[in-house]
Amino acid sequence: MSKKKGKFDLTALVHQGTLKDGQKLMFVSDPAKYCFVMKMPNGEYKVKTGDKVVEVMTIHAFAQKCLGMDPPDHATKWLKTENNKTLYEIWHADDAIAA
Repeated sequence: MSKKKGKFDLTALVHQGTLKDGQKLMFVSDPAKYCFVMKMPNGEYKVKTGDKVVEVMTIHAFAQKCLGMDPPDHATKWLKTENNKTLYEIWHADDAIAA
């Protein structure tokens, strides 16, 4: 019996060392759409996108921007790291160990 995962927390993943400040994340179906993990002045982490026009947003907002609509499932399934692991896989990596 597996326990239900809580709400996705980008800041917690950075504090655990799973993701790094400045790490590149890409849209799964178009790696030309990417963002970087960025620490906000309040200590929280969000993503920064754009070269000429910089936008700071949540993972959900970035997935929504890439898809052109609200993600049909969890937004973390739509972003991956440079080693092709989705944020969803990273977020749930300890589930198999805990089960």
